[in-house]
Amino acid sequence: MIRLVTSLCMVVLLAAALAPPVIAEESRTVTSEGVAAIQGDARDIARDAALEDARKRAVEQAIGILIDSQTQVENYQLISDKILSHTKGYIKRYKVTRETVDSGLLRVRINAEVALGRLSDDLSGIGILLGRMHKPRTIVMVAEQNIAHGVTAWWLGAPGKQTDISLVENTFMDKFTEKGFEFIDHEIAAKEIKVTGAYRVQDLSVAQAKTLAAQAHAEVVIIGKAVARLYGEIGGGMKSVEADLSTRAVRIDTGQVIATATTHAAAVHISEIAAGTDALRKASNQAADEMIEKILAVYSKEAGGTRSVHITITGLNKNQFAQFKDALMNQVRGIKELHERSFNGTTAKISVDSKNSAQTLSDEILLRNFGAFSVEVMSSTANSLELKVTQK
Repeated sequence: MIRLVTSLCMVVLLAAALAPPVIAEESRTVTSEGVAAIQGDARDIARDAALEDARKRAVEQAIGILIDSQTQVENYQLISDKILSHTKGYIKRYKVTRETVDSGLLRVRINAEVALGRLSDDLSGIGILLGRMHKPRTIVMVAEQNIAHGVTAWWLGAPGKQTDISLVENTFMDKFTEKGFEFIDHEIAAKEIKVTGAYRVQDLSVAQAKTLAAQAHAEVVIIGKAVARLYGEIGGGMKSVEADLSTRAVRIDTGQVIATATTHAAAVHISEIAAGTDALRKASNQAADEMIEKILAVYSKEAGGTRSVHITITGLNKNQFAQFKDALMNQVRGIKELHERSFNGTTAKISVDSKNSAQTLSDEILLRNFGAFSVEVMSSTANSLELKVTQK
């Protein structure tokens, strides 16, 4: 009996050790007030309506934490239909702190704990989060090979001629656009993209992919390679094919990798080409779903917290640069941390952890008086700025 009890205890302890850790969902407590008219003596009905109004206002406040006011105004009807009609799903708990009646109106004040993570996920799903991130445009550059039929990639065509959209690219475009992502079709952007001989290679480097994608005015490029190989025959003339796909999403302006995916899939068909097509489609669907989830996670974190903005500063010597760094930290709203990356001559490269986008940060900088320094914004992208700074 003792051995049995001991064994059971060991099993329980082992299960607890192997179980995934419970991660607390991020939440925010807000105070809101709801109001409703009392019809006749039906105070209880009015109270229910006032509480529902208070919960809705609590969720509205939480939405304001996650997205900017302009996006909220532009998407008001969408938010009302998709989010505010399901307030109970976002409020973990609430407490009534005040209840009053004035001129036939019942007012209820509550402290409500709102699940930001759950709310952010739903905002992502209806595209509001992408609006908060200024709707970055994406282009796909994935080389594809089905069995032994050579590599297909739109940038490998003869000079002045690009190949058709690949299966992988089609799958990614369909999946991403369903979620509200803006995609750039290379065929439409063909006039903008100049592919020289140096870029007609199967395995593009990140630098090469960024250069081509930048010509199409994309902010994110998905690069990778997909290969379908014959595994063998399984009887009855049926062929088994396996496909492997490796991709990564890279921000064009900073080179930051924001998502990766490596997937594997298999398919069977009497035609090895058809089996390869099926296997590539399966691998592409898996990779697209994984990439979307990871990219939205990055965007959600940045929209609700801080993002990294790369800033190049020219025109200052080392001593002047040290003074200007302090001015940036002390006078520009939204900057939480500043990291010096390099300094050479009169050019410094820094990155800042900012609660605002590069565009908003640029506007903030132009509005500030830096005293001894004159600041000019020379260029800006979604995640980077170039400043020319001179001492007065």
